[in-house]
Amino acid sequence: MTPNQFQQRLKETAKELKSFVEDVAPEIAGNEAVAHFRENFDREGFVDNGLKKWADVKRRDKNSPWYGFSANTGSHFSSTRAQDKILHDTGELRDSIEYEITGRGEVTIGSDKPYARVHNEGGTAKIFGKKAFTMPRRQFIGESSELDDRIIHELEREIGKIINNPNKP
Repeated sequence: MTPNQFQQRLKETAKELKSFVEDVAPEIAGNEAVAHFRENFDREGFVDNGLKKWADVKRRDKNSPWYGFSANTGSHFSSTRAQDKILHDTGELRDSIEYEITGRGEVTIGSDKPYARVHNEGGTAKIFGKKAFTMPRRQFIGESSELDDRIIHELEREIGKIINNPNKP
């Protein structure tokens, strides 16, 4: 390879890397984040420097008047509800986690469900829109070192393909 060919290859690689960072990397980060945050529902906790388990729900506590509660049954008791995962009622909240490209090289992760924030951060909520209670924090979206590692691994793998492309002259 001549010095001119090497210089041309560097320019092409730099152009590809810039395009990757601005256009492809946000999609990779978004997909990894959505998968990671949805997996938190299966783990029943938030993963950041290890698993931080969520507070249990009263419908799984045999000593609670809410044990087995289900709004879908006439008796309001369901043996399956007493065993269901903490935030897996319908899967709507889990499935609502999406990413949006918000600019070149930028991505935002979120949910369009109005109740997502109170589950993720905790705070005051209302049972059936009436009686107020304090919802414990059950974080499923947020900063996570494991997610950062996961994204970095995928980005490095893809960057390696660009840099080591054997089809370049």
